[in-house]
Amino acid sequence: MKRAVGWLMLCAAFGVSHADTFVVVTGNDYAPFADQKLPEGGMTTEIVKRALAESKAELKLDWQPWSRGLEETKAARFAGTFPYLKTPEREVEFLYSQPIYTIEDRLFAKPGSNLDAANLKTLEGKKICLPLGWAPAAKLAPMLKSGALKQDQPKDISTCVKMVQAGRADFFVTDQFQGNAALQAAGAKDISMGASTVGSATLHLIAIKSGSQSKALLDAFNNGLAALKKSGEYERIVNKHTK
Repeated sequence: MKRAVGWLMLCAAFGVSHADTFVVVTGNDYAPFADQKLPEGGMTTEIVKRALAESKAELKLDWQPWSRGLEETKAARFAGTFPYLKTPEREVEFLYSQPIYTIEDRLFAKPGSNLDAANLKTLEGKKICLPLGWAPAAKLAPMLKSGALKQDQPKDISTCVKMVQAGRADFFVTDQFQGNAALQAAGAKDISMGASTVGSATLHLIAIKSGSQSKALLDAFNNGLAALKKSGEYERIVNKHTK
């Protein structure tokens, strides 16, 4: 009995119980960050798995379409979801982990389109392909709100590649790794990445504020993430997925 009590006190000191199990959801078609077909499910999936393991927490991972996963996390059917950008709308309802990774967004369009992320006037009246459930780059959000920039919202980035190829959208915006992975998967040599960045943003594990496990999940992840960075494992994981 004394040994069991001592173990429980030790677990409590680290903020995580040996019985903590978190059911978390993510989605596909977001290379190199999340996709069932990628090694370890992608970079952010491996980081989430490893960080929670560092905190001695058990992870049960589900895969759902992005919009469904977010809605079911909002309804507390999942303890959390990842990887998500911060938006004012989401911050009203969700708690955010420490950043999993920082991305730099780029504009992808047909060569000769003269669209330049550094000159927003070149985007006026154009149509962006923005997958359902994705948040627009911060500098483009006012243009979408005012109607200066039109949008189409298909289910995934692969469809955006096809829409730009077919002229049904003028461009899409995502980070360089995911954008180039999408082009490679589609064999799309008629779309190129712009030289200017649209902006940078951070990816997070998020949990609904009212969730019974939300604080425990994010604490466990944040502690584990810090341990991965201290040991050098975080850098190794990132390099493996972005080389």
